[in-house]
Amino acid sequence: MDRVKKWFFEEENSGEDDYSPELENEAVEETPKTSVFEKAKSVRTSDMVKQLNRDSNLVLFEPRSYSETQEIASFLKLKKAAVVNLHRLQKEQSKRVIDFLSGVIYAIDGDIQQIGPKIFLCTPKNISVAGSISLDDDEGALEQ
Repeated sequence: MDRVKKWFFEEENSGEDDYSPELENEAVEETPKTSVFEKAKSVRTSDMVKQLNRDSNLVLFEPRSYSETQEIASFLKLKKAAVVNLHRLQKEQSKRVIDFLSGVIYAIDGDIQQIGPKIFLCTPKNISVAGSISLDDDEGALEQ
């Protein structure tokens, strides 16, 4: 059993053939040993995180006119989330943008949430959002 353990966990010698149990105990105390299975799990987890980052993108938009709304819809159709800041639009244009994006969100089975005054988070079906942001009454979405 000791031979197998030594074979899996032995550090490379620096050219010396002398074996000293005292040195091995000191090395064990300094660096914790990781099993082969834990290393494999860590690699798989990091690969999954990289894949998640590659697949999920968040794009920020600050449209200056209603005509830029179609670009936002294109990103949503590509399964990318979008944060839309409507501060640069007039009230009527903001309503039109939200109406259009609501239709796009409905078509792709996504979700739209207000995350700030005149700021909206649009997400496709593959991206879920946890939690909520409460807004004051005077910070209404698009006052009528």
